[in-house]
Amino acid sequence: MEELTQRQRTIAMSMGISIALIAIGIIIGDPGLIGNLVIISIFVVVLPIFFQSYTKFMWIRSLEDQFPNFVRDLADSIRSGMSFKEAIDIATKANYGKLSDEVKSMSNRLAWGTDLLRVFEIFSKRVEKSKLITEALNIIVESYQSGGNVSATLTAVARDMVRFKEVEAERRSMTKQHVMIMYGVFCMFLGIAIMIIFVMVPMIKTQPATGTGAFGMKFENPCEGAYIFPCNLFSSIGLILGLPEGITLYYTALFFTIVIIQGTFTGLIAGQLGEGSAVAGTKHSLIMVTIALGVFLFLAKAGIFPQ
Repeated sequence: MEELTQRQRTIAMSMGISIALIAIGIIIGDPGLIGNLVIISIFVVVLPIFFQSYTKFMWIRSLEDQFPNFVRDLADSIRSGMSFKEAIDIATKANYGKLSDEVKSMSNRLAWGTDLLRVFEIFSKRVEKSKLITEALNIIVESYQSGGNVSATLTAVARDMVRFKEVEAERRSMTKQHVMIMYGVFCMFLGIAIMIIFVMVPMIKTQPATGTGAFGMKFENPCEGAYIFPCNLFSSIGLILGLPEGITLYYTALFFTIVIIQGTFTGLIAGQLGEGSAVAGTKHSLIMVTIALGVFLFLAKAGIFPQ
């Protein structure tokens, strides 16, 4: 509940700043400024949520890396005749990175008289997004409740977790090249989209404004006089890029939207391939979207797009 409240607080603060920025743009009344402030507002909302989720993801990853060492140390202590409580107390003196704080919390709760199963349950809720740790905890709890050879079970759990992490590390190493390929595909798509704009717009503008062209088609702005989706979206993109209404804006906004969508989902796929998590892919999506936005803004503000 504490984490949820913190997330809600972050979203509320980001939304408040975004609304304030857009309100400032509306008060000033400059359409170009409003468009740029809208982009900044989107980043103000998205970035804090992304960093919070990604920080949680990296925290879970660091716990997964050290949890096998913790379990192995518990097994050694229990094998020497210690109870679970004594074994966890001894483990507080070891360095498990970010897991050390969780081990100390477990030791403190046991010292206050909290039942061992309840301590494991609390820890399991804190790391519920880690399937690896929660399954390991379930096995440990089952072994403890059944009264079997707990030390042997702990040793087996630690060994299997280490093997799983080794396989996962090998998979990430093998998929790094695929992530780079995804970046290459995105950059290629971005380049093709820009080239189409530079080729298509002048070609269309040379066609008759009325009547039909060489292929029996009428070449005009499809959004001329239209205020429905996606024309209203393209008009907003025109304010952001500083482009006037017309053929240039229509095709620039069209391919800009396509590139943004392609970058967003390509990034998510890259994260799933490289790190096995769409949350990790959010950083790739932000990088690709930022690249596309920067390229289009540079070309538009520099007046390089065909007029």
